[in-house]
Amino acid sequence: MISSNYSLVEGSLIQQLRFDTLSNNLANVNTNAFKQDIVSFDQNLSLNRSSIDLSSGPIVFTGNAFDVALEGPGFFKIQTASGIKYSRDGAFSLNRDGMLVNRNGDKVLGKNGPITLTGNNIVIGSDGQITEDGNPGDKIFVADIKDSKLLKKEGMNYYVYDGEAKNITSAEKVSIKQSYIEKSNVNVTEEMIRMVETLRTFESIQKALQNTDETTGKMVNDSELL
Repeated sequence: MISSNYSLVEGSLIQQLRFDTLSNNLANVNTNAFKQDIVSFDQNLSLNRSSIDLSSGPIVFTGNAFDVALEGPGFFKIQTASGIKYSRDGAFSLNRDGMLVNRNGDKVLGKNGPITLTGNNIVIGSDGQITEDGNPGDKIFVADIKDSKLLKKEGMNYYVYDGEAKNITSAEKVSIKQSYIEKSNVNVTEEMIRMVETLRTFESIQKALQNTDETTGKMVNDSELL
């Protein structure tokens, strides 16, 4: 009886983890380039693994010349106060020094380091090559990360890489769209269905726990009468 209680409690905790993950996905449905988290289980529901679904989100037009969207794999390389981070969010702008920055005010890196723009007519090619008033400038660095399983989410829409730096190279095949933004890859309908399923499973486990407690209590009371 006690062992069955342990299994039920473990199942309850797993459903709680799944519910929290789904809730976080839904909370970020409007976050640019957000990638949903997926929790999976083994056949016995005793183990869980959390992974990031890196599939692309929909690409939408913004009209902002500094916005860029990545079509397909790759990450923008961002210089932050705490080191190099990676991101798919290409909502960029210029700071007061003419440097290309993201929404956090951190510098977007090109082939030659932080990108500075001074021209009036900025064109960003599909390969990331920047042209200013008809003159070629820097090129947006798009990182190719060999083992995406070593990527971990960090706050502010960033990723950090836990592997060796040599496994991060400049992507050979890049497809960038200027004046577009990648949106979240969260499918609201699917996530809501999963959430309802999770709640129902959680409720079933709670009822089973309640029944087990009642049965145990009855057994204890009957034994005291003997």
